[in-house]
Amino acid sequence: MKNIKINSFTLFFLCIAFFSGYIKIALWILFIVLVHESGHIFFAKVLGYQFISVTIYPFGGVTRINKDINAPFWHEFLLAIGGVLFQSFIFLLLFFPFRSVTKDIIFTYNSAILLFNLLPIIPLDGSLLFSSFLNKYFSYKTAYYIYVIVSFVAIVFYIGMNYWMSLNNYFIVSLFLMKTINAVKEYKYYYNRFLLERYLYNYPYKRIDTKKGDLDVLRKETYQYFIEGKHIVSEKKKLADRFDKKV
Repeated sequence: MKNIKINSFTLFFLCIAFFSGYIKIALWILFIVLVHESGHIFFAKVLGYQFISVTIYPFGGVTRINKDINAPFWHEFLLAIGGVLFQSFIFLLLFFPFRSVTKDIIFTYNSAILLFNLLPIIPLDGSLLFSSFLNKYFSYKTAYYIYVIVSFVAIVFYIGMNYWMSLNNYFIVSLFLMKTINAVKEYKYYYNRFLLERYLYNYPYKRIDTKKGDLDVLRKETYQYFIEGKHIVSEKKKLADRFDKKV
């Protein structure tokens, strides 16, 4: 399929595994990664989102899904946890009559990849789960800042725990840094998209809040009114002023 992409480093990893006699382990890892990403795709389809692509790396995959930034909390949670849920089913293979060596391979690598993906580092599932919870309790701007800072801190801890740094770890850390730095660079784009979505569409907000401040206090699933002197102004009006339109 054209929307499933194999990273060049993954092909290199498979070649090295083949010539060094570890191709069986490499194929099991690839199988685990594909099952994991299938979970994200499954929930994207169930929730009505467009699946764009999957890129397969030696340690995992990155699934791109077309969805609104203002998507409901439970949608984001299911999309993030879907891979972990599907990957958990792999443990059922341990009940089949495989050789003990095969069972050890399945258990070891499935456990390692599952726990690895729960780290709060961009673009891992752990960072997406963390971000979804942050957006439930903080403004979008504050949640985004915390999300990026925690990713950088977690990368430092990851390097500290893997100071021996194999070739694969050099690649992993490089990817983590690239994705996290890109998240910093792309903040203005995502913030403006977050605001524009709220201006263009009428989401089913669960809460209504009134406070002083500017658009930086906007929070997902909460419709905001602003106190300006003796007047109360809706977020739609303030968003219209920002985008040079009238409501």
